[in-house]
Amino acid sequence: MSNPAFDNETALGTVEGKIHDIVNKMGGNIEYRFHNWAQLNVDMDKITKPTIVYVLPPSGDFYIDGYRQEIRDYPEAQIAFLCSTEFDFESDENDAIVESMKRLCYRFIKALNDSGYFSQLEGKLPYQILYDHLDENVTGVVITPKLEEEEGVSLCDIEPEIPEEEPNEETAEDNE
Repeated sequence: MSNPAFDNETALGTVEGKIHDIVNKMGGNIEYRFHNWAQLNVDMDKITKPTIVYVLPPSGDFYIDGYRQEIRDYPEAQIAFLCSTEFDFESDENDAIVESMKRLCYRFIKALNDSGYFSQLEGKLPYQILYDHLDENVTGVVITPKLEEEEGVSLCDIEPEIPEEEPNEETAEDNE
């Protein structure tokens, strides 16, 4: 679980935790990352197999359900399916990688729809092909689905858990 303050064995309280769980259940032949594009640019050097990246979402909506007494998150997600490539590739080779990443995307969409965490993704879902977008040579597909949680956070919880920040070295030294 990615965020121990909100995700635990009995409940995944964050959208990222749910996405991570879906990817983990897809098998060990893929990697998972949760980054913004700048962090991913640094981390791509360490990736050795096809990778699903849940890009830090910039915005979304909350849906407040008074009947069910819960708030559900509806992020405007950005999910990338990436593979490292050689710079001097032939078009046929790169096209094969793009098609492979599309197939990984299809597997992810099926797993997401089967998970029960979100409303079914249906209909038209635009994608973008990614070539040489990062310092590391990568090829891939990026989708931007609007995810709709099936189960949100209960409004009956009087005090929400707020994770405590661990003191950094500077703060600890200032207190001495």
